Amino acid sequence: MNVKIKALVAALVFAGSISAASAAGVITDVTINDGAGGTFDLTNLGTDPNVLDLSKAFSSLAPITLTFTVGHTNGGGGNPYVVTETITNNTNYTWVDYHFAITEPTTGGQGVVFTNFNNSTLTGFTLDSAPSSGPRNLNFTGQLDHSGVATATFSLSPFDPGAGNTATFTLTQVPTIPEPETYAMLLAGLGLIGAMAKRRSKKNT
Repeated sequence: MNVKIKALVAALVFAGSISAASAAGVITDVTINDGAGGTFDLTNLGTDPNVLDLSKAFSSLAPITLTFTVGHTNGGGGNPYVVTETITNNTNYTWVDYHFAITEPTTGGQGVVFTNFNNSTLTGFTLDSAPSSGPRNLNFTGQLDHSGVATATFSLSPFDPGAGNTATFTLTQVPTIPEPETYAMLLAGLGLIGAMAKRRSKKNT
């Protein structure tokens, strides 16, 4: 094999390694899988850079599950996606927690996670510590009143299903409200304060 042929083979191998290294999974679509809890709108999906903007409004405390379709690309922006969500509380309840959970397919396409975990935010809420089994959950504690709007920001790293393939994963979101016992304690406390104020008022008169 002469020098020119060796150089050509080396160039082809090198180019192939660059192509393989720059291959990535790209989100091609987002749809609502379980809309019992409210409505969803995909407002922006771009790949250079990788951005994803969503909006959703909860009409009940039922979860909203979104299905993400992932394809393959050579080159491009790669991972991760910077996601911005506008979340509206139309449930007539005050939320005290909010949860995101990724569910992957049982076979193929494993590895989708929340990247830059500690930079995940939800206005009016505090991010709980990272889960021990990998960042596939975001759990927030805080407060969002009825008709309130919060903005969530986080990063998603989708898997690469390989050339010619597509795969899916789901992202379930659900708010929670105080337990009935908490409401009972709050009402009891307010009643006690009211009784004390009334007693003090009578004493002063």
